[in-house]
Amino acid sequence: MTMISVRVFVVFMLMLEQPKPAVCKTNSACTDKMDSMMFQVIWAGLKSLKLETNNQNNGEKSAGGSNYIQWGRSTCTSRNSELIYGGYTGGSSHTREGSAVTHLCLPKEPQWGVYDAKVNNNPFVGAAVFNVYDINIKNSLFDKSKYDMYSFPCAVCHTKIGSSTLMIPGRKDCIGDWNKEYTGYLMSGWPDHKSATEYICVDADSERLKKASNWTDKSILYAVAAKCNGVLPCPPYVDGREMTCVVCSK
Repeated sequence: MTMISVRVFVVFMLMLEQPKPAVCKTNSACTDKMDSMMFQVIWAGLKSLKLETNNQNNGEKSAGGSNYIQWGRSTCTSRNSELIYGGYTGGSSHTREGSAVTHLCLPKEPQWGVYDAKVNNNPFVGAAVFNVYDINIKNSLFDKSKYDMYSFPCAVCHTKIGSSTLMIPGRKDCIGDWNKEYTGYLMSGWPDHKSATEYICVDADSERLKKASNWTDKSILYAVAAKCNGVLPCPPYVDGREMTCVVCSK
């Protein structure tokens, strides 16, 4: 039995338990009195049902949601999402074997615990930067004069309309009834560098922060292109074409 069915049953039982009206002078007076009592019981039951339904819906809304990182932006651009915190895109060195693979969204205000101030070769995280290599398209993420050697922000976002998020490579639009959070271009490290990296989806309209003076001890991100290597279907994929990406929620 559903919650609504239980409520209707309770209202019905309350009606049956109401005391019979006193002896009335006329049948019409008795009928009017019974109608009034029944209306009051039904109205009280409906108000209780509405309150419980609202509380249940509010609980369902607050329990949902999913988190994702919007690389390249300092805030969440989707109207379906709210900002948890904004920060700086961080990573490890591109020249060191064994460097960490994943990128992190470093908060603007770090908090320290116990620490040793010595600078050594321990694992570290620093800012990541763009390398606009062998491509130069004005007013895009591949604008060399605008983005080359620049660090960039990130935003940790909470989508309120779904419980799952995913990044789809090679798409600008979500599939089916998934909702678009943002779209961009797929980026990763250079294959000849010693360190491995992950693929991330950088916003197509990325912001930029500080320009680096050199590449030392930095995670460097390049645009990822499709490669017709004999097994990837080409077409629809095109050899050397930069890969789009979209982050979706549901």
